Amino acid sequence: MEVSLTHPNPSSSRSRPRRAPKSAPKAKSDIPRPTHFLSFPLGHHPPLCERIRRFHSQIIPPGDTTVIEGLDQSILVDPRRLHLTIGVMALSLTEPSPAPPPFISDDSNSRVRTVSDAIALLQTLAPDIKAISDEALRLPLDKMGVLKTQRQQAGVLYVGPSDAVTEEKRKVIRIFDLVAQRFRQEGFILEPSRPAVLHCTLINASHRKPRRIPRAFSYHEIFQQALSEGPSSSDPNSSHQSKLSVQDNLKSIPVDFGTWAISEIQLCKMGSRGPENEYVSVASIPIGSN
Repeated sequence: MEVSLTHPNPSSSRSRPRRAPKSAPKAKSDIPRPTHFLSFPLGHHPPLCERIRRFHSQIIPPGDTTVIEGLDQSILVDPRRLHLTIGVMALSLTEPSPAPPPFISDDSNSRVRTVSDAIALLQTLAPDIKAISDEALRLPLDKMGVLKTQRQQAGVLYVGPSDAVTEEKRKVIRIFDLVAQRFRQEGFILEPSRPAVLHCTLINASHRKPRRIPRAFSYHEIFQQALSEGPSSSDPNSSHQSKLSVQDNLKSIPVDFGTWAISEIQLCKMGSRGPENEYVSVASIPIGSN
């Protein structure tokens, strides 16, 4: 069988245009780092702060080394910083508005947003919020859950309201959706829209210092500790759910961390620390009368 070999023509090879390299996907560093967030604050309730401190001391006894895998003091959230996040945004402190807002929408996604713009937009929502509720709302923290889970470990542990539907919870979610949607429409919140998940973070592995492996923590022992003091033994599900094993796939459990007033929305600076280590609020609007 005869095989013919064809040698490439050097000149034609040189004249052939090179294929342009594929453009690299947008790096995370190109996405503006969040500077501020909107939230329902909870850390101003002293009894709640004390309740969370007790819980923290149960899972990491003072002066003791925890036996819970991946858990240490650096990833516990200071109770004074407790809040329910509505949305995060990247704001400029110095860039002036090209025109005063009413309310932005022209070339909305490319325009620089300032802290003043965010405050102005938040204030325009006060009448709509008052129309939903003219008094502070109360929200129970009766569910403990985990996020960013893999196998038996999690990156975040939180408390929040259970799935039970109440009129006050409906109103809180309506206010949440109103604020998040309006700030998203005006280009302040860039993350995609998703259903409201009301959660107050108690443990966050991304806060770990020094940053080291493991990034996540085992959560079943934490669930067991939370169940050891609630719900009450009169709960028909209590005796069963207090016997968690590593085979369980529970991502949430019933707890009782009290019912608390939701009385305002704050715009806070990321990473800020006030005199009691609380986040520093640059603006707020009330829900009902404070």
